[in-house]
Amino acid sequence: MTQIVTADRRDQAVDRALLDALTEARVTMAASLPDDWVSAILRELDAAPSIDHVRVAREPEIIGLLAGAFLGGARAVGVMGATGFLSCACELATLGMKFQLPMFLMVSLRGGPYDTQVFQEVQWRTARRMADVLDMPSITLDRPEKLAGLSMAYEAFRIHKRPYVAWLSKSLLTNSPVMD
Repeated sequence: MTQIVTADRRDQAVDRALLDALTEARVTMAASLPDDWVSAILRELDAAPSIDHVRVAREPEIIGLLAGAFLGGARAVGVMGATGFLSCACELATLGMKFQLPMFLMVSLRGGPYDTQVFQEVQWRTARRMADVLDMPSITLDRPEKLAGLSMAYEAFRIHKRPYVAWLSKSLLTNSPVMD
């Protein structure tokens, strides 16, 4: 029998490692909209003395803040759920792709086979496809060992001048061997 793992079974070391990777990338600003899978990461961002964390009302605001941060010389990250990522298609296509403004997004990859919230299933099927359609490079962080590559991915998106997505899988965020 397969065990269903909920998002509240967390390994705080993973949340800390995500923050450490962002600190290594010299991130100084974060914008987010809460999602239950990333709420612990948002608490780490709130507590980080070197990162200004802004919470927004709608995910497209994150894209605007990231664009402004880049133009102002700040190193920023956006944190959101897959549903919010899908709601940013227009902003990503214009600010991100058309105007070549680099933006780094950490997006919870909701809706897979082990997400018990059925309404998230569409997001699981479509979020990565939208990133592909927009020609956005991405990495899937599904094991703690992969967090070491986050800083390198952060540098790549700035060089390539395009939005980049780091997908945060359930297996990473819950420290469980689930299929994402």
